[in-house]
Amino acid sequence: MNAGWLTPTEAPDAPAPVSVIRLVLPQGEHITADIADRFAAQARAEAGGVPQPILLVITGVASLSRGARAVLSRSRTASSIAVVGGSAVDRVLANFLIGGEPAPCPTRYFGNEDAALAWLLGPAHDG
Repeated sequence: MNAGWLTPTEAPDAPAPVSVIRLVLPQGEHITADIADRFAAQARAEAGGVPQPILLVITGVASLSRGARAVLSRSRTASSIAVVGGSAVDRVLANFLIGGEPAPCPTRYFGNEDAALAWLLGPAHDG
């Protein structure tokens, strides 16, 4: 697991600092329910019981199992989720991830982290 996968970020114009939990799934890996559960547990610990925006980086992931999709899509840790990938394959995986059960919070796919962060730290989300 990537040791530095959680990074707080501050919004420059926010009235108070906003933390964004940054999850970077391992490149080249087949993400199983067990792997997803470890990342979800770490996000819960980082959030401390308060829903936070999550930046989920899936760039280069080999595949996502249905079990991983179930784990990631039932998160109650997130206030919003921005899924980031840089390739056509990443977009397909994101569509698989997002296309499962209705998301518990606003969730969108982005081709880069800057756009994802702008959306996460923006005033409102339309899903």
